[in-house]
Amino acid sequence: MKSKVLIGIVGGLFTMVVFSLGFFSSFYLNTSLDSASYTKEHVDNGRFMLYALRHIESGEIEKARLALRGHVSNKVLITDAFRLPPKSEREDQVIQDFYAEVADYFNSQGGFNETMQVMENGEWVSKPTPTMQILEEFSAK
Repeated sequence: MKSKVLIGIVGGLFTMVVFSLGFFSSFYLNTSLDSASYTKEHVDNGRFMLYALRHIESGEIEKARLALRGHVSNKVLITDAFRLPPKSEREDQVIQDFYAEVADYFNSQGGFNETMQVMENGEWVSKPTPTMQILEEFSAK
C-alpha cells in the first residue's frame, strides 16, 4: 500500500516538473524568437535605408526610389501575411492607417499599376502584384 502511495506522489511530482519545464521552455523559446525577429526587422530596415541612401548620394535617385518603393510594398505583404486578429482597436487602427497611407501614395503615383509577368496556358500575362491586390481590396472597403 505504501509503495502505491509513493508511486502516486512521485508520478505526480514528475508530471508537475515535466509540465513546468515544458511551460518555461516554451515561454523562453517564444520570447527569444520574438526578440530575434524584432531585431532582424530593424536590421533589414537599416539595410534598406542604407542601400537607398547610397544611391541618393551617388545621384541614382531612380534606383533609390525603386528600392524604397519595393521596401514599402514588401512591408504591405508582410503585414498582410502575418496579420492576426487585432489584439486591440489601436493595433487595427495602425494597420488601417498604414494601408491608407500606402494606398494614397500609389494613387498619387498613377494608381495601383504595378504588375508582374505570369505564364498562363503557355503565354506570358501581366497581372497585378500581390501588394496591389491587397491595396485595391483595402481601397474598395
